[in-house]
Amino acid sequence: MNIVLFNKDLRISDHQPLAEAAKAGEVLPLYIFEPSLWKETALSARHFQFIVESLEELAKGIEGKGGRLLYAIDEVERVLDNLLDIYDSINLFAHKDYRLIDKAEKWVKQNEQVLFTFGPELEDVRDKQFDHRLNSYLKEMLAEVPSKIDVPLKTPDFLLTDLKKLKNFKFKGNKIRFGQQGGEGNAEETLDSFLEGRFSNYIENSQKPLPSSLSSSRLSAYITWGNISIRSIYQKTAEKSQACELEEGKKQLDEFLSKLIARIKVSSMERQNEQLADLSVIKREWNEDWYRRWLAGRTGIPIIDAAMKSLDKTGWMNFSLRGMVISFITNSLLLDEEKPSTALAELYLDYEPALHDYYIQLYSGLRGKMKIMDPVKIGRQLDPDGAFIRRYIPELSRLPAEYIHEPWLYPGFYQLGYDAPMVDVKKVNKYARLQYHEFMGRGKPGRQKTVGDDEQLSFDI
Repeated sequence: MNIVLFNKDLRISDHQPLAEAAKAGEVLPLYIFEPSLWKETALSARHFQFIVESLEELAKGIEGKGGRLLYAIDEVERVLDNLLDIYDSINLFAHKDYRLIDKAEKWVKQNEQVLFTFGPELEDVRDKQFDHRLNSYLKEMLAEVPSKIDVPLKTPDFLLTDLKKLKNFKFKGNKIRFGQQGGEGNAEETLDSFLEGRFSNYIENSQKPLPSSLSSSRLSAYITWGNISIRSIYQKTAEKSQACELEEGKKQLDEFLSKLIARIKVSSMERQNEQLADLSVIKREWNEDWYRRWLAGRTGIPIIDAAMKSLDKTGWMNFSLRGMVISFITNSLLLDEEKPSTALAELYLDYEPALHDYYIQLYSGLRGKMKIMDPVKIGRQLDPDGAFIRRYIPELSRLPAEYIHEPWLYPGFYQLGYDAPMVDVKKVNKYARLQYHEFMGRGKPGRQKTVGDDEQLSFDI
């Protein structure tokens, strides 16, 4: 039996495993819900909501080709064991995904079955060879959608044909009402609207909280969950760039493509053996109150609070804000990064472990220089008129612009109902810098520069 294992590739367009399996004969399109994955990782209710929306559309797409999407609730190995008991032999078709493929590879080896994997061959390659392989893959012809998907008339009883049982599971975190919805159609519409005109201020607005929500591609979550392929995005964007009559338009799209490629590089590189700084000696004793106020957007520092409240509400924030909120909790306040990192991962709709870990390490000082930022100063730069702050902090909605970033200076501050600052930013930053300079003066070994260090924001698409 030919089995297509869907995971973070929830689409039918440019889906090579599905296309190849359909050519081989009867197909079982299968999505496995692994309880251990949801218990042991930062995946949360909002991720599940997005996945279910994606699966609903994927199921309709497969049904339109005469097939049927099936579901299983169990660990991958046990599901495959049960399927092998029913079928004489199994051919697995899947995109490269380190967690799923590791399990599948072990299983097929133990059971003498066959696994076909698809995607760019980027493992254990560096520099020019990496770039060559990636560029070649991005320019390959897209896989055709199968004209027909033949599914056996009778399928195993333990496989589900709808999502009702999945929807009964409880997950950590909360769903979101105002975030992006999953699905291949939504991904394609988002790319189309970007290429039709939203890209025109892509570079200028990239760091501005509200403008960037409109002029950035907003494709990150769709890339994470595979509602659209990287190749589709790259090829459509490159075609649009070549067709631009104005050099400025081409410049905007070329910048987007460079960030798209940088994202792929960062998510593909193996970094387990890299040396990370051990900053534990300068960290404060854990302060649960500080952490809770940061997470709830109640620090009393407007740009921090607006950023955290917007993330909770929408599942998205641009990378300038991402760097600022993690720098504040880990560098200014000198708290350990583990709990904040997990909390953010649960909130980001586009959570992708390799990218997330890299960015946390980069901005918390584990990778390169520790970045100690002044959120008041940054707030003035990113949101000078306070429009973003006013949208997410109603207590400050009518505050004069001169006080919007430092409301505690407003004569009637205590009538606003907004929290007083939980720390003096200048004092905690001064203390953090002294601690870090002392740490660096102890002769700690430097870290060799690695791919991506010059691209700190370059995978913000």
